[in-house]
Parts: sequence; C-alpha cells; structure tokens
Amino acid sequence: MKKYNRNKGKFGENMAKLFLEKKNYKLVEANFFMRGGEIDLIMTDNDFLVFVEVKLKIGETFGSPEEMINRAKIAFIRKTAQMFLLENPKLANIYKRQRIDVVCIKLNQDKSIDRINHYQNVDL
Repeated sequence: MKKYNRNKGKFGENMAKLFLEKKNYKLVEANFFMRGGEIDLIMTDNDFLVFVEVKLKIGETFGSPEEMINRAKIAFIRKTAQMFLLENPKLANIYKRQRIDVVCIKLNQDKSIDRINHYQNVDL
C-alpha cells in the first residue's frame, strides 16, 4: 500500500508542477524532506518563494482533497519552510516574500482529471 501511495503522490505532484508551470511558476525543488515529513514542491512565482502542498484524491468516497488540509498540516509546512530557508540562505535572501499554496487534484475513477484547484497564500 505504501508503494501505491508513494506512486500516487508522485503522480499528483507532477500534475501540480505542470499545472503551476503553465502559470509561469518555476520549480526550485521537489520533495524537501525534514524529519517527520516533507514539502511537496518549492517553486517561485515572480518575487515569491512558494511552498506547495499537493493533495490528490481519486473520487470523493473518503472526502475531498481540500478536507485533508488542516491547521496542523499548514503549521508543519510553515516549520519545514523555515528549515528550508535556513539551509538555503541565498534563496532566502533573493526571495524575501514567501507563502504556502495548496493544489488539490480530484481524479475520476478512470484517472482522468475531474478538477484542479489552486489555493494561494493558505493560512489556517
């Protein structure tokens, strides 16, 4: 099951990356790991450094992708983003403005895209 979830996660992250690149975002890093978790995508949007959480669901039997985002998750992303900035002082100097975005992807059972929602500057 873990391998399936990892593959599904990578699939969703790639979809989100392509979606954001069409909006002129630029990829800095994917899958920044810190003890306890990761940030899916780190991208730039003009003068912002953007920490992106990606949620992918197939169908809505167990809820929507949006329902998977909560205060604790955003707090963890914020903490992980601070670690990334400490480890990458040059980027921190260039991009003095940062934000957290969430990309929620819902697929149909046949894996076709039902919807992609992009939420900017998420702060719960």
